[in-house]
Formats: sequence, structure tokens, C-alpha cells
Amino acid sequence: MIRPASRKFLSLFGCILAFFSAQGLPLLHAAEKGGGMTGPALPRQVGEWRLEGLDESYTPETLFDYMDGAAELYLSYNFRLMRMGRYSRGEGPRIVLELYEMASSEDAFGIFSFEREDREAGIGQGSEMGGGILRFWKGRYFASVYGEEETSEAAILALGKALEAEIREQGRPPELLAFLPEPSQGLEPGSVRFFRSHVCLNQRFFVANKNILLLGPETGGVLAVLSGPWGKVHLVLVRYPTESKAAEAQESFASAYMPEAGPEGVLLTEDKKWTGALRRGDLWVGVFGAESREDLGKILEMLLARKAAR
Repeated sequence: MIRPASRKFLSLFGCILAFFSAQGLPLLHAAEKGGGMTGPALPRQVGEWRLEGLDESYTPETLFDYMDGAAELYLSYNFRLMRMGRYSRGEGPRIVLELYEMASSEDAFGIFSFEREDREAGIGQGSEMGGGILRFWKGRYFASVYGEEETSEAAILALGKALEAEIREQGRPPELLAFLPEPSQGLEPGSVRFFRSHVCLNQRFFVANKNILLLGPETGGVLAVLSGPWGKVHLVLVRYPTESKAAEAQESFASAYMPEAGPEGVLLTEDKKWTGALRRGDLWVGVFGAESREDLGKILEMLLARKAAR
């Protein structure tokens, strides 16, 4: 049976499966990172809602027993341990609380960001509430709270706030986000996604069937939408482990995507939009869909200024 909270991730099954296959990695590679029983305690009672019995725990080896096909997404973000509890008021519907421990706050942000689409709920370091599901991240933890049947949104939010209070640590989102423009400059905050594979990038913005950006487990990328007088453009930023790897990726992208661009790295595409790509150190930047070459140049300059300020 598919959990309600898993439905948001089922579209990513093929994405993550293809990622592991393309990299030649075993699907359970995250199990090597281990995981323990330490961490925040699940609330025992919130209002009339009490935890039924003991909470359950799942490791990278056993997460597939709990999920019907969505475990690969969590493993791709270095999942370590999940604790799950069901809450009830006696008879009637139950609320399920899931707390995922990831390897880092970057991973927790990543898994939260990729399917983000609902309104902010004001919980943790980033949250959303929609369709009867509360999702948030804080520190290296990602949480999902939902009713097995139609349940009071207020009760779901109350359980989420109680869980957040148990998470003492604060985390940092990916450093790449600091290179993005500000909302006042046209950034659409809800569009920001953290990714690691080209297949997952293509789920949100198609670049190419092949992995021309040489993405993999050692890289991290950010996709975002920038709106303004230049129209709506897509930004793709990728950080590589070394400058040489970034240079190799830039050469791969240029030869496959825009071989006619020349040394300036800009191209007028078939849809009469402008695309540009460049590299600075270990950072690769791509801008897709600008209305004019002048607009493209302004956006690239904006991004380079952000990097220079770091």
C-alpha cells in the first residue's frame, strides 16, 4: 500500500533509479553510512493525540520494507535513519509522523526542496502544508506529518511544531544558494531545487537526455527561475569537486548543447531565446531562455557578482 506522503515522490522513482544505474552504484550504497538510534525524541502526546506504542525505526537496508518504491529518493540524499510513529485519540483516524535523519543539512534541504509546491507553514528552517501533508526540514532532519484519513490540519500542524521543538540543531542549506540572485532581483524562491543527477534535473527543466554536465554523487546543483524584464529564465548552477572537473563539464556541455556558440559561450536557440554558460573555478553557471543577448549578459554579470562577493 502506498502511503499518502509517498505519493509526492513516486514521480521521482524512475529519476532516482536511473541515477543509481547511470552511476553504477548499488541502490543501498547509503547503508555504508550507518545510522544510530540517537536523535530527537518523537513527542509522546500533543493535545488529545497520543503516540501508539513504540515508534518504529528504519535503516537504509529496511526502508524499502516501509515504502513501496520511494526509498531510492531518500537514499540518493544520504539517508541514515527514519523513525515513525502513529498518533490517535482512541478511535477514529490516526496521524503518521515520519522523521528522517540525513547525512547533512544540505541533504535534508535537498529532499525537501525537490518536491516543494505548497504554502509555507512557518515550521523549521523551511516547510510547506498542502493536501493534508506537512513537510519541513531543520538541521539534518526532514519530517513528514499527515493523516491516514481526512484529519484536522490544526492537529497535524500541532504535532509538527512539537517535533520541531525536539530538534535542537540548526542546519545550513547548500552554499550554492548564496550565488543565486535575491527575490528583489527576480528570483522565485519556491522554484529553487537542489539536485544531484541529470535525470532529476530533467524532471524540472529538460537540458539533455545524456549527462552532458557530468553530474554525479560528488556534485551538487541548484535549479531556479528568475523573472524580470528579460522574461522568465532558468538558472542552473553546479559545483564540482575540483576546477578541472568543472572545466571538463563546461567543455562537455558546450560541445553537446551549443557547439556553434564559440568562445563567448552564448547561443540563440531555435525558440529565439538566448542561452549562455560559463565557468568560474569549480562553479558552472547556465542561463536558459533570456529574451535578448543583452539581457543574457546582464544576468550572467549578476551571477558572477554574487560569486565574487563570496
